[in-house]
Order: sequence, then C-alpha cells, then structure tokens
Amino acid sequence: MQMATISKVIRRKRPMKAVEMAEKFGVSVRTVKRVFAQPRAEYEAQSLSRTKPWEALGMSRATWYRRGKPMAPPEGVGGGRQG
Repeated sequence: MQMATISKVIRRKRPMKAVEMAEKFGVSVRTVKRVFAQPRAEYEAQSLSRTKPWEALGMSRATWYRRGKPMAPPEGVGGGRQG
C-alpha cells in the first residue's frame, strides 16, 4: 500500500527530497528512490550516445561537445530581413 501511495504523489520527479518523503510515508529512503528511478531501457533510449544527434548535423562527437548543444533561435528572431 505504501508504494502505491508514493507513486500517486508524482510519477517522475520527486516533489521533495527523498529523506523527507521517506519520513512522510514511513518507508526507507531506498524505497523512495526505487519508486522514482527511471528504467534503464528508457534512460538508454533517450541518451545522447544512443540518439547521436551529431551525426544528423554531420559532425564528430568531439566537435558536438566542444561547440555545445546547438539551440534553435527563439521564435521571431532571425538573421534575415523582413520586408
């Protein structure tokens, strides 16, 4: 019952520290961390090493990390002229 109660609080991000949640629900800190842990398969599917965004941009992994993650310009901001 305690695990279900903890899970209902929030699914992915802990709203408070694990120690605080453990005290609130009367469980161990390890139990709280286990409930909120991301499954390994899900983590690996989203990792940059698996998705390899640098290949889509035609650059090496080292260059990708040197330059930093490219960000899209904010909407409405551009280098071209309007007119």
